[in-house]
Amino acid sequence: MIRRVVSTATLVSALVAAPLLVAGPASAIPACKAGYQCDRFYYSNAAHDDVVGGYTRFCDGTTTTWGETTTYVVTVQSACQ
Repeated sequence: MIRRVVSTATLVSALVAAPLLVAGPASAIPACKAGYQCDRFYYSNAAHDDVVGGYTRFCDGTTTTWGETTTYVVTVQSACQ
């Protein structure tokens, strides 16, 4: 009887902890490739209705940002000339 209680408690603990161990990192924003200009556009929602912010890394390495950042992001990269 005690063995069954301990086994059940161990199983329940493992099942509760498993999602915490298996969960991976949140989707990462793609890294900007060397030799490319990188533009990121941040949107207000998943439907990408309204742009609320932006980020640009220019070919010379300088950056500019405006607005706000959100989890709804689209990254566009263009080869430097």
